[in-house]
Amino acid sequence: MKRIITLMLILVMALSFAACGSDGGKAPAEEASYNSKYTFLYNDTALPMNAEFAPIHETLGEESKYFEAASCAFEGLDKTYTYDGIEIVTYPLEEVDYISSVRILDNSVSTPEGITIGSTMDEVKAAYGEDYEDVVGQWNYTDGDAELSIIFNGEKVLSISYYAINDLTK
Repeated sequence: MKRIITLMLILVMALSFAACGSDGGKAPAEEASYNSKYTFLYNDTALPMNAEFAPIHETLGEESKYFEAASCAFEGLDKTYTYDGIEIVTYPLEEVDYISSVRILDNSVSTPEGITIGSTMDEVKAAYGEDYEDVVGQWNYTDGDAELSIIFNGEKVLSISYYAINDLTK
């Protein structure tokens, strides 16, 4: 249990440093390709990283929970939308919100490749291959402007998240 808590704290800290450590580079959404094999699908709606969220929000409908907080990397508010089984976080840029991350919350939702909370390491390797970075039980698969991060508790998937890659996260 201590190992899981430690891994989660490391992940949260790393993401916090990445978001708040901007060097004022180019705007992430301006050069986003939206081309990644790691694009999450929710109710047949694609959620590509760095994509404008407003049209996607219209398609998904009203969220069950909503939270906002001042962004440490941008002017405006980072927003969190919770739907059944997933959480979507957005970042603001020039008064437009873009997808920053998608996190699967429980085993009622799976990735397009069929991986869910509780899947095994072997199932993850069969779905995504062995081209990943292993960071103390966290496998990071990167392609285009997205990273798929899978955290394990022993041999089972504990957490699945998609993260936007842009100038602020490099």
